Amino acid sequence: MMFMLHSLLLKFHILLGVIALLLFWLPMFSRKGSALHRRSGRYYAYLMKAVALSGLVMTCMVWFDPIEIKGAGLMVDGQISQRKLEFLMLINLFLFLLSLLSWVTIRHATGSLLCKQNREPLKHWSYQAPVWLLVVVAPYAAWQGFQFSMPLVMVFAGISLVTCFSILSYLHTKTVTPNRWLIEHASAMIGSGIAAYTAFFAFGGRALFAELLTGHWMMLPWLLPSLIGVPATIWFKRRLAQPLRNSAS
Repeated sequence: MMFMLHSLLLKFHILLGVIALLLFWLPMFSRKGSALHRRSGRYYAYLMKAVALSGLVMTCMVWFDPIEIKGAGLMVDGQISQRKLEFLMLINLFLFLLSLLSWVTIRHATGSLLCKQNREPLKHWSYQAPVWLLVVVAPYAAWQGFQFSMPLVMVFAGISLVTCFSILSYLHTKTVTPNRWLIEHASAMIGSGIAAYTAFFAFGGRALFAELLTGHWMMLPWLLPSLIGVPATIWFKRRLAQPLRNSAS
């Protein structure tokens, strides 16, 4: 029963994830404030929330019963080695981290847009709880990634912490610039895309590069979304803040 439910959720997760990956570019490159930008951004947010939630549910299911859902293919003579089971749990932890990061970023993208200059609704405990959960999970994931020599896990643990501290800083800084909500919205949208594309390249899309990239080079497509997305986020933040600096001078 658990295996069947997990399989159905996985198909649902992959289908919506592929649509979200394609739709991601419409709000990014359409004219800001246009009907296309608003509509495509809204649909992308719906899809990403469903993808993130389904990912969180599936990873929790694996923790609850790893052998039935994932361990059958790793068994030898009816048993699975402790090392293989620990590695399976690390991969599951990484997927949980990506799903939680996706949820936190896409919800912050929509939350900052809806509330704009009024940050009070975003300070409610229910909004901050997933952010603080990510603050707790990320260091543990980094430690587990170090134990298994998985730099990708450590990189995303770091990205998750930076994302959390940026959101918490926005929520609790006494005064922010009038267009800070727009900066938060844009950077969180890009952050959700980084998490989504990393999950695709690290798991669903790795077969595309299996013959082209071998050894340590296999990590290149896994890290590519971060290598592109993080500088893009910094550039967006500076660009959106520029008009404010110019008007102030």
